[in-house]
Amino acid sequence: MKSLNTFNPEKTGFFRHRKVAGGYLVTNDSGNFASLSEADFHSFLSGRLKAGTPLYSRLSSGGFLSGEPAVAALSARWRQKNSFLFSGPGLHIVVLTRRCNHSCLYCQSGAGGRAGKKTDMSKSAARRVLDTIFSSPAQSLTVEFQGGEPLLNWPVLSFMVSAIGERSKKSGKRVTISLVTNLSTMTAARLAFLLRHKVSICTSFDGPRKLHNANRPFPGGDGHACAVKWLKAIKKRSVRGAGAGDALLTVTKAALPQWKAIVDEYVRLGLAGIFIRFLNPFGAAKRVWGSVGYSAQEYVSFYKKALDYVVELNLSGKSRIVEHSARILLAKILGESDPNYLDLRSPCGAGIGQLAYDYDGRVFTCDEGRMLAAMGDDAFHIGSAGKGSYNSLVSSPVVRCVVTSSVTDIQVACSSCAYKPYCGVCPVYNYSEHGDLFMHQPSYRCAVYMGMLDHVFKRLREKKVRVLFEAWAKSKPD
Repeated sequence: MKSLNTFNPEKTGFFRHRKVAGGYLVTNDSGNFASLSEADFHSFLSGRLKAGTPLYSRLSSGGFLSGEPAVAALSARWRQKNSFLFSGPGLHIVVLTRRCNHSCLYCQSGAGGRAGKKTDMSKSAARRVLDTIFSSPAQSLTVEFQGGEPLLNWPVLSFMVSAIGERSKKSGKRVTISLVTNLSTMTAARLAFLLRHKVSICTSFDGPRKLHNANRPFPGGDGHACAVKWLKAIKKRSVRGAGAGDALLTVTKAALPQWKAIVDEYVRLGLAGIFIRFLNPFGAAKRVWGSVGYSAQEYVSFYKKALDYVVELNLSGKSRIVEHSARILLAKILGESDPNYLDLRSPCGAGIGQLAYDYDGRVFTCDEGRMLAAMGDDAFHIGSAGKGSYNSLVSSPVVRCVVTSSVTDIQVACSSCAYKPYCGVCPVYNYSEHGDLFMHQPSYRCAVYMGMLDHVFKRLREKKVRVLFEAWAKSKPD
């Protein structure tokens, strides 16, 4: 870069840069950013910016100019952005059973359609899991029930939901309960119980009926029809903050040309948000990657089209639907505090932000680590749930290794990346793909997030889109 020949380090603070949308993006460790034209970027590098101009003031307040603002102000902002480091695991993922009545092509959970009730969590194991969950020093807890299909173990699900309410009152901890379910065995009575206990309900919903049912076969049933029926019922019966339904989209190769139809299906159902997620090579997805997977470039192309369409619907007044992947990125970019999305922080949330519990009470650093165990690799197993187990779990050598290996400052590719303040690495993904905990280049996951961030920052430069994105950054999922 020619402009580097005129670089005057005495006039600038610490920064990283990236060429985006015909200009340059500069960022620093406090999460501040500035989008510059090529001419302004050259002036910034050479120290020729004029004091008192709007650009000078903007870069000065962001900490991009030498000595301005005070280091104490930048440190305070960094601490606020990284406040998640000062509490224990807040997310606790509980697998109630490995049984499932669907045969999803991309299943990453290790669910088994033929698994018997021997893979159901017992009440005694559930009590031990609750003992560990409430041992966390975090004052705000989220307990997320997964499977398999957790509704297939309704007795223990309802037992734990009730017990959480009782323990929450005694401990003074704030507890959010969420349920990830395919909804196929939902009943009116079960829904009433869940809504009464303010359980947030989330389901996978892959779009139009043909695509959804192809991705998520339901032997003897229609998974799309079940999801639609109960999403409508949840929306009708729930109130904000008390059991509101949400849906997750997992993108497969078959979905790539259907970005518009997928968004339209979410809008048709009146869903408040769409969470577009790329496919990770875990579980069944890894075995059939050739038929369901895609390149990072193919996914980014899909994501850009889908996000642009969602933006268009909002700006035209046709829908107020939010895209949650962008919302999370925008909260990290524009917000004063981090949304604590565990996949995109440094260090990642494994062991210190979340714990995952298998049906038998075995504990893992994270849900991805538990998924690997379902494939036969216990590398991320850290112990068993029960009274007195918390300290030994979080001080496990495995947790220490995962935490160390997910600090972006020591990743060769991340340390100089402009997106470092908003991104993170996944040691489980690295281990699964490359055999060690550190990120390798080229990385599919890295390329996906880099492409997404490029597009988000590009659209942020548009005034009307910026207003919409600022609203998304401040919003929270229902």
